[in-house]
Amino acid sequence: MDSSISELLFSGAKLMVVGMGIVYLFLALLVWVIGLNSKLIHRLSTESSSKLSHPAQAVTGVGGAEEGDAELVAAISAAIHHHQNN
Repeated sequence: MDSSISELLFSGAKLMVVGMGIVYLFLALLVWVIGLNSKLIHRLSTESSSKLSHPAQAVTGVGGAEEGDAELVAAISAAIHHHQNN
């Protein structure tokens, strides 16, 4: 146990640098993986949205897009009218 205070401080500083380096590398890896996932999701979402010709067809079925839109417009108009009168 003949460690001097300078040796203990140097050992502590080495441990601190190694620990901070590991944390920094992990965070850099995390940022890289999140960026890669973002690019992948963006690429997949643009491919899947280009496959749909009209988004309302995916919700309402094969041919009822116009009827669903008219009902939606009527419901929104009624809600606005009700809100303005009360």
